[in-house]
Amino acid sequence: MKYLDPVSLARLRNLELELRRSTAWAPSPGRHSSASRGLSHDFAQHRAYAPGDELKALDWKVYARKDRFFVKEYNEERMATAHILADASGSMAFGAKWELGCRLAMAMAYLVIARGDAAGLMTFDTAPREGVPPRSSMSQLETLDGLLERAAPGGETDLGSVLDKAAGQLKRRSVVVLVSDLLGEGKGVMAALKSLKARRHEVMVLQVLDPRERTLDFDGPVVFESLEDRSTLAVDADAVREEYVREFERSARLYEAAFRGSEISYGVFATDGRWDLALGRFLTLP
Repeated sequence: MKYLDPVSLARLRNLELELRRSTAWAPSPGRHSSASRGLSHDFAQHRAYAPGDELKALDWKVYARKDRFFVKEYNEERMATAHILADASGSMAFGAKWELGCRLAMAMAYLVIARGDAAGLMTFDTAPREGVPPRSSMSQLETLDGLLERAAPGGETDLGSVLDKAAGQLKRRSVVVLVSDLLGEGKGVMAALKSLKARRHEVMVLQVLDPRERTLDFDGPVVFESLEDRSTLAVDADAVREEYVREFERSARLYEAAFRGSEISYGVFATDGRWDLALGRFLTLP
């Protein structure tokens, strides 16, 4: 898999997925109560074994009778369900943001499914592009990775509208994981995220940034071209850097305060750092 290679898998096995104050993931707030919760209630049916399925789901009694491998499936409503939304707008094409966003999306999917729960994925720009509904099989990871491989960041974005549409499709309490740079977003996205939280969904925001977007690390006169609408802006980077950094940090503080006030889990991930270590810190926040 492109975004879940052996090195990434080795790193992910050292992480433990924790969701704070989430009754969608556990019967009481706090830590997920069982690593195999999705395989512990309400048997639904047998199906043929597929590569990647958990060995613990094999029904050995059926194997003894039929000499073929079958796994037990359980009703989805007993599983925690995560919907991962990956921003594929043009701004994500800057630097290594798209690759990092894909790795984070796949990492979250892996950690969810490894706990016996279900994960799905949708890419978007101004509207939903392509999606895969949640499943709890390890073979789902191949499907999600393929979706991300087919996607290419481009075009504008309307994150608030996309979140509103996604909220309308969620029929039960879920975990919504947003992977985006959040650039150019403001009150619309905050209102949509707060609406999800008000509907009792768990919401996690993973903001992906290139360090140059924080520091404006360019020299002298520069012409910037928008990766979304191709508009251009000519500036002297040295002359505006101080004001730019001040405004960027102000915006970052507003996001952080708004998310904290709404009990939305929020983390910033830079393309020049170890994403797995950053994800581990994010998921184990008290």
